[in-house]
Amino acid sequence: MNQRVALVTGAGRGIGRATAEAFAAQGWAVVIAELRPTLGRRVERMLTRTGAPALFVPTDVASSRSVERAVRAGLRRFRRLDCVINNAGVLTAGPLARLALSDLERMLAVNLRGTLLMSRAALRWLHRQGEWSIINVASQLGKQGIGEYVTYCATKFGVVGLTEALAAELTGTGVSVWAVCPGLVDTELARRAVGVTARERAGLIRPESVARAIVALASGRRSAPSGAAFDVLR
Repeated sequence: MNQRVALVTGAGRGIGRATAEAFAAQGWAVVIAELRPTLGRRVERMLTRTGAPALFVPTDVASSRSVERAVRAGLRRFRRLDCVINNAGVLTAGPLARLALSDLERMLAVNLRGTLLMSRAALRWLHRQGEWSIINVASQLGKQGIGEYVTYCATKFGVVGLTEALAAELTGTGVSVWAVCPGLVDTELARRAVGVTARERAGLIRPESVARAIVALASGRRSAPSGAAFDVLR
């Protein structure tokens, strides 16, 4: 009951997996909210083998019912949630006029709608818990727009604005809201979308760097006003 608990969306790989591992290494229990069962169960097994309490919950963040189930499952298992990390994201690059409508809608559904839905579900279930936090994984493309990433930029600008507005709305409640804005991170998603070569990978940000920033905010080792958006550039 005294062990802190983090719920991480998109925790099956990339930044999400690194974040789940970082929380577990700091003694937290972890709810792995992941769409792909194979990835989610793999992370759950990996964490439990290290002695960390972990629970995989199949989760589609674009579905309100699915995110409600994830929050309820975490609370049933651990009786509390201390940090919700909205990390799940998708990216398809290309000129807006030629971008498939399905890709446009999926980015809006996962990156922005998913962050809104998970935050809403957590707030509805944890409104009496006291102090806890929401951390949204945005991007440098949530601060600066570039061509061929129009929809992705729109979603990440939205996440930064959502963070600031929700923090203002929750002033005085004990709930803190932050965003982290990494540059190009060495993940499968980024490599596929951007076309990074093996040689270029050495200059990318490691997922573990983003994970450390998230855990530092959640654990209070990094102090910042609610609503702030932090750059992670190395």
